[in-house]
Amino acid sequence: MILKFIKEKRKIFRSLLLSYLTIILVSLIISSVAYIQSVRVIQTEINKANHAMLIQLQDTIDNKLSDIDKIMNTIVLDKNVIAQCNLVEPIPPAYRLSMLQVIRTIGTSKVTNSYIKDVFIYVPKRDLIVSDKGTSNGMEYFDAYYPGEVHDKEAWINFLKRLHKRDFYPMSSRNTEYPNLGGAVLLQSIPSYGVEESNATLGIILDRAFLENALGNLNKGLGGNSIIINSRNEVVASLNNQSNLSLPALNLIGNQGSLKLKLGGSKVELTYIKSANVDWSYINIVPRSFFSKQAKDVIKVMLVCTFLCLVGGTFVALLFARKNYNPIDNIMMMFSKVGKIKYDHSLNEFKLIEKSMLSIIDENKSMTSTWEQHKETLKDNFLNRLVKGSIKSSLPLDDRYSTYGIDLNGDHFVVIGFYLEDVGKIHFSENDESDDKSIELAQFIVRNIMEELVGKHFNCVFFEVDKSIVCIANIDQSSEDTAFIQNEIISGKNLIFDKYGIHLTASISNVHSTISGIPEAYKECLEAAEYKIVVGDNNIILYSDIYPPDRINFTNTYPIEVQQQFINSIRAGDFAHAKQVMQHVFDQNFANPNISLDMARCLMFAIVNTMINAFNDRGLIYDSQFIESLNPFRKLIECTTIFKMQKQMMDILLKIEQAYNEKNQVVNASKSMEIIAYIERHYNDSSLSVASIAAEFGLTPVYISRFFKGQTGEGVLSTINKTRLEKAKAYLLDDELNIKEIAELTGFLNSNMFIRTFKKNEGVTPGKYRELHHVLDRSSI
Repeated sequence: MILKFIKEKRKIFRSLLLSYLTIILVSLIISSVAYIQSVRVIQTEINKANHAMLIQLQDTIDNKLSDIDKIMNTIVLDKNVIAQCNLVEPIPPAYRLSMLQVIRTIGTSKVTNSYIKDVFIYVPKRDLIVSDKGTSNGMEYFDAYYPGEVHDKEAWINFLKRLHKRDFYPMSSRNTEYPNLGGAVLLQSIPSYGVEESNATLGIILDRAFLENALGNLNKGLGGNSIIINSRNEVVASLNNQSNLSLPALNLIGNQGSLKLKLGGSKVELTYIKSANVDWSYINIVPRSFFSKQAKDVIKVMLVCTFLCLVGGTFVALLFARKNYNPIDNIMMMFSKVGKIKYDHSLNEFKLIEKSMLSIIDENKSMTSTWEQHKETLKDNFLNRLVKGSIKSSLPLDDRYSTYGIDLNGDHFVVIGFYLEDVGKIHFSENDESDDKSIELAQFIVRNIMEELVGKHFNCVFFEVDKSIVCIANIDQSSEDTAFIQNEIISGKNLIFDKYGIHLTASISNVHSTISGIPEAYKECLEAAEYKIVVGDNNIILYSDIYPPDRINFTNTYPIEVQQQFINSIRAGDFAHAKQVMQHVFDQNFANPNISLDMARCLMFAIVNTMINAFNDRGLIYDSQFIESLNPFRKLIECTTIFKMQKQMMDILLKIEQAYNEKNQVVNASKSMEIIAYIERHYNDSSLSVASIAAEFGLTPVYISRFFKGQTGEGVLSTINKTRLEKAKAYLLDDELNIKEIAELTGFLNSNMFIRTFKKNEGVTPGKYRELHHVLDRSSI
């Protein structure tokens, strides 16, 4: 049933179900990782506990071993012990009391240390064993106190006769050499140093029960084993009393650590730490199965959770997959009814829905594209009819605004017109079709830039009317908004010119209320545009400026007094003042918006006539060739705007000034050469000065100084001193003339003035100059 349902639900249902099952699988994987981590944590904590107990065991046993070292040293260094060990049969009676002291010393050491099972001294020369129980023969002692534990007595006695230096041996029946004496034994030869053969051997047996009790605290409840081994891998003590425990060769690196190995067919975890006093290693062995036992509860919980996740998760996955698939199934049915879907078994439902949606979107795009293609044309046509006052439809304008996306919600409007004068840098090639393209591109640039600047602050719409760009903008009725919009247009105009070199003229109508005033505003905009004849193109023209409320008639402001000032300025050669007078005439006449182009030409002709008459009165033009080359009247007639007339007038005055300056320059150059020649002839005259030269030429000292410097770039006095110094340099080459004579010959009043002037200009005194010149002559030879 379920499988049939899944098969009928097609691909998208199976995808949803698989997604949910994947989430369940991820959850199970995370749970498994958590289980593994839990087992690791348990194992780590057990290892930490084992390590801590091993350190405690090390401290306990090492402390006892340190005490055994002290007992050993006490007995070995005892004088009675040394004396008894050196005796041979027969023993003098005097030493019998000494033997009693040895027995007491041994007994005291054993009684005060409960972990010591037995202490004895074996004297080979006398085959004597001394302990706290008395003295006896070697064989008799071990038969009496360790019956059946020494299998090879002769070998054991021979082992005791060897040289021992603080050697610990395990007493295990496994070893033939080491009898089972119930613990570990410390053997030390007497004397303890400086001999190659011992006189006696001290044996201290450490109680096995003490070692096993210490090991029992280490492995309590772990189910393993704890052992002590020596460096020869021999078992010193074992928790389970396994003296015959078989251990593999252990490579215990470092003072402590852990190993994983197989022991007795079982995997175990071995933790060890080495003794600081002897060659023992304390080892704790824990079966690996112990960790599994600890994690058994965790495993049970994990299995239960896993089972619940699989059963419950699968059920929930089916439930949610079916619930989430229902909307998709409804969409499929809806598209099937309208014929948008033809079921394809190779595709899933989303692909089919996507194909249908794309088909619908393409249809909408096609419809929208068709509308958008004609929208701008229809919008421009509507706006053209709006500004020309030819809209007669009964449909409300607000609805039309909404249809074409026009946002004009205010009550006050202005109309702005933009007219291209020059397309600037925008050129394709030299033919009519390319010119049309250039104009279209220029209009596009102007429209976009102006729309951005004006649209930032006002609701506006831009469109094309009769090859010009027109803008309708909502603004307040105040003059501040009109001034602001004018400034924005100026900024845009400057930007367009700087980047593209496009020249344009803009005209702005008065503010009108209601939409019905827009046609009147457009007429005002056209009238303002026509006024560019007066103010020139590439300007911003406001209708309110050319037709102000207080409009007055034009009157000519070029009276006889102003004409006389203009004539006097030209006659005096003061062309700067002449330009100021002419500019004043322009400002007075052309500031009036009512002046016509013809009236402006008449005024210009009058100014040109005054200018030429003044120039001829001065006698600066000797024939009519100069007037013909200027041809001022034809140039003024060709001007189409007052601005161009003003520019042409300034050009005419500039050419007249240039002609005047060229003639004066020839005269001035000749005069400056005469002054230089006069200085050359009279440089030796001590009375030669600026004043004397000015008197010679009939000029004032101030004028001649300014005139001479303007012509030569150097002052008169500086030229006099320079001439005198050049002559003085020539005289200095003659060794027969002294400094005073040279000063008189060059026109200086005295030698001091000559020396001071020479040093100031040349940097050295005349005498030094003469010496340097002689040195240079000799070096060149």
